[in-house]
Amino acid sequence: MASQDEQDPFIAKGFDSEDDLKYASRPKQHPKTHLIIFISQILFFLLNITLFMTTKASNTDCTSCGALNQNVYHSPYSPAHSAIRYKVSQDKYEEGPSPFSGVPRLELDEAWSKLLRSSMIRLSADEMRKMNKTSVTLKDGSGYVGYLEAIHMLHCVKRMHQAQYPEHYPKLQAEDAFSTHHWDHCLEVLRKGIMCNADTTINTYLWQRDSHGKLMIKGNRTGPRKCTDWDKLQEWAEDRTIYGSDRDRFLESLVSPSEHGGGLGPLELGT
Repeated sequence: MASQDEQDPFIAKGFDSEDDLKYASRPKQHPKTHLIIFISQILFFLLNITLFMTTKASNTDCTSCGALNQNVYHSPYSPAHSAIRYKVSQDKYEEGPSPFSGVPRLELDEAWSKLLRSSMIRLSADEMRKMNKTSVTLKDGSGYVGYLEAIHMLHCVKRMHQAQYPEHYPKLQAEDAFSTHHWDHCLEVLRKGIMCNADTTINTYLWQRDSHGKLMIKGNRTGPRKCTDWDKLQEWAEDRTIYGSDRDRFLESLVSPSEHGGGLGPLELGT
């Protein structure tokens, strides 16, 4: 038979009650230890609250994130993607004259020519396969002819400016560059381009007095905006530029005849 000592729970000698045992059985902790544990619990609680609010905001603000991510993942391939960089630009709208607007002058024509100097670029066969597109082939076998849509849109802006001064550009006028058909084409190119690449910068209004002292509101476009680093993109295009002084020379000397594969697409050669 087991002794009474074996049947009774073990109680350390020197304690007179079970309450004494409860407190004695806990390891002694330094006051600093309690403080550290308390602070850790507070930090952990705040972290959980932050994660909860972030997740909730993401779910609220992006109800179609699944579709969006899928569209981005399956976005059409372009070899120019490797040249895309973004920067924050401080817009200085209407602060000083622009070299791209105003009356026709040498400075303006040179500025536009420099901006559109990469109107035609060379593409490799592998890049064409990745884009799943066909184009005109180059006679020297170095690849295919293409153009950046951004350059195409700028070409349309240039034509719209030139159309204000047809007498200054008689050659273009003779080639029907200012025809209603071309005008409508350029308006559609710009409309679709703006909607496709929507600038989400928010502008504001401010009060201003006109020349007669009457108060009016005017749009204010100053401030930072996210912009493509155009210099980086143009550097990429310049390395592939196909130079042709005019369309006839381009067709006669640079590209293979249509019966040798490929067909002329909607090429917009800058002048």
